Amino acid sequence: MTTAAANTHKPMGKTAVRRALVDATTELIVEKGLSMSVREIARRAGVNHGLIHTYFGTKGQLLTAAFDDIQQRAAAEQDDQGFPPPDLAGRRDAELAKALARVMLESPENPFTSHQITTSWRAALHAQHPAMDASEVNERVVAASSLGLGYALFADHLASLMDLNPAQRTAIDERVAQLVAEIGGIPVND
Repeated sequence: MTTAAANTHKPMGKTAVRRALVDATTELIVEKGLSMSVREIARRAGVNHGLIHTYFGTKGQLLTAAFDDIQQRAAAEQDDQGFPPPDLAGRRDAELAKALARVMLESPENPFTSHQITTSWRAALHAQHPAMDASEVNERVVAASSLGLGYALFADHLASLMDLNPAQRTAIDERVAQLVAEIGGIPVND
């Protein structure tokens, strides 16, 4: 359900308005990228556009809040050691992968204030394999991230092109997750 569909009632109070604005911004980033107006965000959130300035200051600060929220949701799915789930990039309709792709393609600036997932993933991989040097740890995380993010971005398109049935698509999704885990050193509980 989109924020617009959920907003039959206007959000009331600072927390609800901030949440509605961040959610609306996230939806718009995933749907259409960074080229959105303040009025469009406010309309999607069901609030007056002046509240963006009241609660965030600028559109850029709201974008940063939305990217940080995406990052925090993704980071919350890491295991106790700091490893992400192998299919993280495709979760929530590939929200993380789509947001990353949009910002990389459309903006010279990085709106994320931190990179919790890769930072903790590298630390967990190094802790699990202390003999592995930093370069190899980075290579594994980059390769696994690239595979997971790339697949999440293009999986629907590829499945359609190849006319995959649901069972075939599930098998490929599972195999990609296995490869991400293998390359990235992510422990898999069977």
